[in-house]
Amino acid sequence: MAERTLPSARRIITALLLVATLVTGGIQLGIFGGSGGSIDLGPGVTLPTGDGALIEGVLGLPRSPYPLFAETGADRALVALTYRGLTRLNERNWATPDLATEWSSFDSGKAWIFTLDPAARWDDGTPVSINDVLVTVGVASELNTAGGYWNSITVEAGEREGALIARSPRALANLPAMFATLPLLPAHIYSGLAASDVLTTALSEPPHGTGPFTIDALAQNAASLSRRTDLLLASDTAIIERSTGTGQEVTAIGLRFFGDAGAALGAWNGGSLDLLAGIEHAAATESVGTRGRLIDLGSTVFTGIATNLRPGEVLRDPNIRVALAALLDPAAIVDTYGGVVARTPVPPGSWAWTSTKELSTGTAFATAKLKRAKWTIANGVWYFPSKKPARLEILSLPAMAFPADAAIAAQAAAAWNSFGIETTVTELTADDLTARIAQGEFRLAVVNIEIGSDPDLYPLYGSGAVLTGGNISAIQLKQLDDLLTAARVPATLEKRQAAMAAVQRWCAATVYTLPIRFAATELLASSRVSGVEPILVEQPETHLRAVLSFRLVTP
Repeated sequence: MAERTLPSARRIITALLLVATLVTGGIQLGIFGGSGGSIDLGPGVTLPTGDGALIEGVLGLPRSPYPLFAETGADRALVALTYRGLTRLNERNWATPDLATEWSSFDSGKAWIFTLDPAARWDDGTPVSINDVLVTVGVASELNTAGGYWNSITVEAGEREGALIARSPRALANLPAMFATLPLLPAHIYSGLAASDVLTTALSEPPHGTGPFTIDALAQNAASLSRRTDLLLASDTAIIERSTGTGQEVTAIGLRFFGDAGAALGAWNGGSLDLLAGIEHAAATESVGTRGRLIDLGSTVFTGIATNLRPGEVLRDPNIRVALAALLDPAAIVDTYGGVVARTPVPPGSWAWTSTKELSTGTAFATAKLKRAKWTIANGVWYFPSKKPARLEILSLPAMAFPADAAIAAQAAAAWNSFGIETTVTELTADDLTARIAQGEFRLAVVNIEIGSDPDLYPLYGSGAVLTGGNISAIQLKQLDDLLTAARVPATLEKRQAAMAAVQRWCAATVYTLPIRFAATELLASSRVSGVEPILVEQPETHLRAVLSFRLVTP
């Protein structure tokens, strides 16, 4: 997870300018219909047919289908198919080759050297070069991409042909994985341009990609893509050969874009889609029917109840947090809203995940833990050690827009009230909730945290992260810092897994954030498609990075 800071006025103004650019540029390209378009496929777009043609529905309309500027599901789907990063994430989010064939770290993990695949080309024939990486990292830094992760990264040419060196002020074990989430921009088109000018230029030109698919036609409601044979790299061939699916390889893709879930589900239920991404759990579960299956891809979004552990706060004793967690029922939340139950802030599908001791539950266990923390109970009411009645407040986003968050807060309040701890829920707007948390004016808060492709829990719990808008609980422990720092050091997969296991055991024992779930990221798949397996994603549409492993069965 990249370190996050509160948005500055400059970032807000930049975002507003980009929105204006997107709208005007999109209308010029014909991506927008100006007045909203119709439900028909756009002019000039004919969806592919045949044994090798995959038709996928995506929630969201295209606005800016370019690296670093993708905003909607349609944008992300198009970028996933037509652009590449230096690396590619496998199903467990471990970095594997893509535009780079190999990499290694040096200078105590503060520098990485990557070797570019000499066969890598842009679709106009221009070789992929270090300049593409320089331009992309520069634009990412200007846009504060990934919470500012790229701001301190510098890129330079290595001594040997095709080598580039990326440097950071500190050790970055997750840099190879982060490069997988940074599709490159073509330097021969965008070099020397500011971020806003990059987008303006992109919207006025045809797409220039490096990916295994190219866009043949694009309109507001659909896109047609075909697989390139001239841009397949060794990494692509390896994926094709490892596929467990049976049937025809995907050689063409038709994407249908929907402005709302109802229209998307109508197309799915009508049998015109092979895959459908981005639908909420309840609707997706109801719509599976007999056409295929519902695949929980696996999400990197962790939901839990954050605790305020600043000096003087009542939840600093881990016995209290363990007791509160013991009274919760995360499985009930998952049954209703999907996803998987979390034990720590590391997704179960990740290379970094390790099994930890199950949390004890029940009122007897919670009672013993609270008494160990010197809480007392009289007439069914719990009291702090100060002899004052125990009172808790849970902050949450509004139920109307965030029903799962509100349900978590309501369940916790009901359980704790029933147990004798007076608990109230306060719903706040996103801005107000962020402000309360940033100022430390909370006791408990339901939070959704993007852990990232390569889990880094230092921004969540590290002492230094308090200064950059992270570590909202304000934990200050050297022993924990040492564990978190060790997990950031580049190493072999086995050594990194061991370092992350130590962090997870600590988190499971201390429960700084009461764990609830990892969000549902589900894909409706018809029986025509095979080879689609769970794959950890930050956004549902990015599952298309694995499309070369899909197979299509002839009806």
